[in-house]
Amino acid sequence: MANYKRLTGDPAEGEIVVRIVSEGSSTKAFITGLDHTGDPAEPTVYPPEEMAPDEAFRIVENKREAIGDAEVKVMLEQGVEWNPEWGTLVE
Repeated sequence: MANYKRLTGDPAEGEIVVRIVSEGSSTKAFITGLDHTGDPAEPTVYPPEEMAPDEAFRIVENKREAIGDAEVKVMLEQGVEWNPEWGTLVE
């Protein structure tokens, strides 16, 4: 089971962030990552659309393997509860 840290402050270069939001009765995820794009104000988004959280965590694990041991942080929007099926959330 993968371990993730809660995002505090702004993400750092090389971190991948999974933002979990509540939309009515469903929970959605968005993935962003800060890479060398030439423009530090414009993060690279993988992928730009919303998806189910379990799909987002599968994608970030694939990204983590592809780019090395990248730090993955989680941003839980207000009202969203962590699901242990996604992994372990370290405070």
